[in-house]
Amino acid sequence: MTFPHRLLAFSTLLSIYFTSGVLAQHPDNVRRLLNTNECRGCDLRGANLEGANLSGAILTGATLSGANLKGANLSGADLKGANLRGADLTGANCSDVMRDETTFMPACGTAAAQ
Repeated sequence: MTFPHRLLAFSTLLSIYFTSGVLAQHPDNVRRLLNTNECRGCDLRGANLEGANLSGAILTGATLSGANLKGANLSGADLKGANLRGADLTGANCSDVMRDETTFMPACGTAAAQ
């Protein structure tokens, strides 16, 4: 394989990795959330959870700052103490979300708030 072909193959693999839906600083936490619907206190900064069904998820104390939650179903999710600063909630369903005075959450259905 020639150098240009190797470079193209490497670039393609990087593109697949960074658009795979598990882009976060802690991808194990993303997998845990998607598999169990629970991730208390997890670091999910920058996670791509676009369109994810997180209905009833337990995310107390989780850090979701900068996360992509476009079109995600967060109905009934427990977000007490969670930080969603800068999260993109465009088109997300946030009905019956549980939060408290320590929860930082931009208006649901809106783009990222800083």
